[in-house]
Amino acid sequence: MDNYSFERLDKHNLKHLIQLYKNAFNIVISEKDLEKKYDTKKFGLEYVGFLAISKDNVAAAYYGVFPLICNCNNVNILCAQSGDTMTHQDHRGKGLFIELAKKTFELAKNEGIQFIFGFPNQNSYPGFVRKLNWLHIDDLNLYSIKVRTFPLSKIVKKLKFLSGIYLCLIKFIFLFYTKANKGFFNSLSFDGHDSILHDESFFDYKSYHPSYFLNINKKNVWLKIDGRLWIGDIEFSSEKEFNSIIKSLKFLAFLLGANEIHFHTSPNTKYNNYMSKFGEVKYKNPVCFFNLTCESEMSNIKFQSGDFDTF
Repeated sequence: MDNYSFERLDKHNLKHLIQLYKNAFNIVISEKDLEKKYDTKKFGLEYVGFLAISKDNVAAAYYGVFPLICNCNNVNILCAQSGDTMTHQDHRGKGLFIELAKKTFELAKNEGIQFIFGFPNQNSYPGFVRKLNWLHIDDLNLYSIKVRTFPLSKIVKKLKFLSGIYLCLIKFIFLFYTKANKGFFNSLSFDGHDSILHDESFFDYKSYHPSYFLNINKKNVWLKIDGRLWIGDIEFSSEKEFNSIIKSLKFLAFLLGANEIHFHTSPNTKYNNYMSKFGEVKYKNPVCFFNLTCESEMSNIKFQSGDFDTF
């Protein structure tokens, strides 16, 4: 590690991530968008992560977490979601991810974060579980509902130059729907589970990603359009109400040219049972935890699509 220096992320070195996004993911992101994504001070803490800088002043790698509030046993505690993991192509295989993660976990603990959670993909899973001793406690079900329609949304996702026209179509279609107030309490909390607190601060933070709030059949629905129609959450509903909402969302997806509706939800929840009657489990995301100081039972914490940092 002598060839690298390690810096805590802050507003001054945030621009280094622009290079990393481009090199690691081939994603072009602006400094303004990064500032929004990393602006978590409304949860009491920001910039919980570290950069590795090479001797020639190139951003070699980054790992960090995003602070959030979790309601556990009716008490709000500070937690964090494992976030961006990026390594420059010229600096891979040198143990930077493990070193950065350890520094971040130590910082998180010192700053009062009680646990960290994440949904690692197949590439990052071995590092988290085998090398960093994360606990794989649960799996998040990704349900997919097929919709017979022209797949316009998927085409637009590939052909970015059509996005402006498609956005106009979305706005036009939504003129015929009642817009809901931005945000509502996490439906999982009414289902008797510990869950991420969905309050005004949470939805203000989430606004860095474009999403929509509609009133569907007298219930608030949080969704986004990104190649598919994604459900972030549905205001707590009975099975009859939920079924009616899904049927209405299928019609909306038809109008939007979204030939799939996707919704992540934890097993052993009401919405998981409801969704199983509409679609199939397309994929299971591992739900992993790193407990720092939390005394609550991690297995009681449930998640859904809106809890992903990409939603």
